[in-house]
Amino acid sequence: MNQISAMPRSRKKRGEGAARRGEILAAAKRLFLAEGIEHATMRRIAADVGVSSTALYVYFPDKTAILDAICEAMFEALLESHAASQSTGKPPLDRFRDGLLAYVDLALSRPDEYRLTFTAKSHNACKSIESAEKSFDMLVRGAAELIEAGLFRPEEPLVVAEVLWACMHGAVMLLLNQPEHIETEPRRLIDTVIDTAMRGFRAG
Repeated sequence: MNQISAMPRSRKKRGEGAARRGEILAAAKRLFLAEGIEHATMRRIAADVGVSSTALYVYFPDKTAILDAICEAMFEALLESHAASQSTGKPPLDRFRDGLLAYVDLALSRPDEYRLTFTAKSHNACKSIESAEKSFDMLVRGAAELIEAGLFRPEEPLVVAEVLWACMHGAVMLLLNQPEHIETEPRRLIDTVIDTAMRGFRAG
């Protein structure tokens, strides 16, 4: 028997597996953005990390799994950001607005993850992520609560949520991808977009 192959493999030290997983995700993000998701290969990702393709498959079975992990991390961060923005001492409309603003601020602070999470190619990959459903359901529930409280005019909560998300997403993508075409100061732009969108649904 080959002496080397007969030697027992040592286990990774605590935390090394998580660190390697993070390296893989970081490399994949760079390649997905630079070359496109469809052109980045598992072999190329492995080479960028400095591991064999076999070692890469220990962590992720394919590119979809890597993209899922990137999307999941983004949506979980969105949930945490929203939770941190909610002050029980504020009126409902202010809390709702703070939640929308938290979404935008996080998106602008993590542009690579946001772009990958909401590209057309990644849409199907993210449909099965629980935190993605929770993020949007949270927006729908928030709209429903304001409608029930008489603060928003009667409307389908889903419509309100999709309109507000469309406004926020559009503003975020403009600031990320075409900032040279926006002369308005970013914070003022975001505040005005959110306030205008919410005002369109206000009761009375």
